Amino acid sequence: MSSAPEPSKAARLVSQLLLEDVSLRDIVAEFVADLAVRIQELKEAREKMDWDQLTLLSHRLKGAAGSYGYPDISRLCAQMEQKFRAHELDQFGRWIAELNELAEAARAGLGEEE
Repeated sequence: MSSAPEPSKAARLVSQLLLEDVSLRDIVAEFVADLAVRIQELKEAREKMDWDQLTLLSHRLKGAAGSYGYPDISRLCAQMEQKFRAHELDQFGRWIAELNELAEAARAGLGEEE
């Protein structure tokens, strides 16, 4: 079980990058908007049992999330990457649910709640 608190639907996740430089909002918003596509790509790779793709996608998302100021997303993707390298999927549904909640919280943090 993760030691980090799980986000709730009301959670707001604010980019640490924006806390330093609000002028980067457009590129951070682009990253946040792209999260749904990245999550879908993970699901598709899982359906194909494509371990290399799962590892690559989680690795890329880990790095991007860290760069855009979302360490919670980055930490989750690091866990996923490690498990995918070991060909373990037992927590996949939970990870996707957490990624969806974090994406929703990031949208809320930008004032773009759906």
